Amino acid sequence: MARNTDDSDDLQNDFDLDDSFSESSEPEQQSEPAANAKPEPKAKSKSEPKAKSKSEPKPETQKHKQPSAVSAPTKKPKLGTKKFTVPASLADQCTLWNKYMHKTYPALTQLELSDIQLTPSHMYVPSTEPSRDSTSYVHDLVQTAMSTGKGKNKVMHGAPQALIICSSALRVVELVKMLRVVTKRPVAKLFSRHIKIDTQKKMLEEGAADVAVGTPNRVLRLLRNGDLKVNRLKLVAIDCWQDEKMRVVVDMDDTRSDLFAIWRDVLLPASKNPDYNFKLRLM
Repeated sequence: MARNTDDSDDLQNDFDLDDSFSESSEPEQQSEPAANAKPEPKAKSKSEPKAKSKSEPKPETQKHKQPSAVSAPTKKPKLGTKKFTVPASLADQCTLWNKYMHKTYPALTQLELSDIQLTPSHMYVPSTEPSRDSTSYVHDLVQTAMSTGKGKNKVMHGAPQALIICSSALRVVELVKMLRVVTKRPVAKLFSRHIKIDTQKKMLEEGAADVAVGTPNRVLRLLRNGDLKVNRLKLVAIDCWQDEKMRVVVDMDDTRSDLFAIWRDVLLPASKNPDYNFKLRLM
């Protein structure tokens, strides 16, 4: 018996359905990437060096530029590099002293300066002149002023035989150590650094001193107050030692006004008293 046409069509449909089922059950094969598809980025390994980004600036190598002549700093000239020399002649020492005194008192006239100027008659002349080239010149000069006798001036407390005036406390300490062998009595240290003036007044009042070393300001105050006396004084030595800045006591702004006030206000008037016999010397 022949099949009907509809039956044959149904059979064909069943066959087509089986074919589609068998194709979908098979594993899908990976298709080749399309031409316009972007490849996936590869994972970077730690061993691969990091690529430099174009946006990162490249480190500039430092170049040592030589300073131009215009921008180069100019060296400041050193102040006070000239060595100060004390003249050997006493007349020249007077001239030097008067020169710096005129610098200290610029308002005084020549007539007024002539009344207070230092003359050779005010200068100390030892019986034996020590050698200026010797390292012990200060010691030897002060030694010539030492006397064992009291003389007619019996007051000894606060009345040294030699007074040395220095520019700084450090120089005072240095000279005190040097001059301890000159006298058996303590050497008076007269400066304001770490020592109150009341302590020095008490020391001068209660003790005798043959040698006193001090700075201009403290010496001037003690002389004006009468704590430091001149009745036994024989030598007033002006220490012209230069410090590390090449400064000298006669030309320092901090010391010269007090230094020349000692001469003008105290020593010069006292030198007119016949009972006093002190002289001045630059060293």
